Amino acid sequence: MNLETAASLGEALGGLAIMATLLFGLRQVMEVNRNRRYLISQTIATSLENPLVQRGFATFGSMVSKDATLEELMALSREQKDATNAVIVLMANHAVMTFHRNLSFDIVYSFYKGYISLIGPSMRRMLHLTEEGYKMHEMSSVTPEDGIGVFHWVIWLLDRLEAHHKPEEYKPHLNQKDWVP
Repeated sequence: MNLETAASLGEALGGLAIMATLLFGLRQVMEVNRNRRYLISQTIATSLENPLVQRGFATFGSMVSKDATLEELMALSREQKDATNAVIVLMANHAVMTFHRNLSFDIVYSFYKGYISLIGPSMRRMLHLTEEGYKMHEMSSVTPEDGIGVFHWVIWLLDRLEAHHKPEEYKPHLNQKDWVP
């Protein structure tokens, strides 16, 4: 074997090594992304499993109507108020994280879409009435210009969730009969 052939063979092997390293790196990146999506999903699922959050969903679904008055909201028990607040804070956190692309919107949509038709209108009503009450209260620092920022994130998320449609996630027990792991 002459020197030129050996050099060409060395270059080819070096190229193959670089290609193998790139493929391995790509595989590692894909695995990290898969694990990240799994951890994000677990975090959302765990937060939605919280009993206080579940009571909040139940309160929005049954105790707060889309036509609720401020008096009706004030009549909620302390536990119901705490529970609805837990849902609002959780959704605001998920909204901010989604906006900054720390959470995948598709994952957030999959988890929340089933709840939105149940709680969306009543939650919007509660947010509106509460913000208006704070604006009118003379001891409050909430202004008409700024409002309550946490509420605005929840409304932002509600708007996006209600506008987004993924037909394949509608009635998955019927529409995804052919799905296999």
